Amino acid sequence: MATQVVRPIDVNKLKDNGPCGVKTSDGFTPIPDAKHNPHIIDLAGWAVDNTTSSTYKKSLKFKEVDFAAMKELPIGGGTMYYIILTADDGGSTGLYETMVWQHLWPPSKELVYFNKI
Repeated sequence: MATQVVRPIDVNKLKDNGPCGVKTSDGFTPIPDAKHNPHIIDLAGWAVDNTTSSTYKKSLKFKEVDFAAMKELPIGGGTMYYIILTADDGGSTGLYETMVWQHLWPPSKELVYFNKI
């Protein structure tokens, strides 16, 4: 029996929910031109560098952002970012998804989720 991957948010809802800037029922808003957004690129690279999975840690190299969405958390909570990225795993390129929580105070980042798609 195949194992079903439980994604933190419904990616299809995000991608098919009209133009960027439209919130989904999950509360995430797609980020326009995320591929070229320096902040999103930095978060994606940071997520790859900070994954704790022994499967990826040694050989995974960040290449580019494919999609990103964000959700502002309640007062003082910061921002949750959902990112789909391309990375090279020792010569094989693949898609990965991650969630990064950027705290407002103290300023910090937390890797919530990282998985190969």
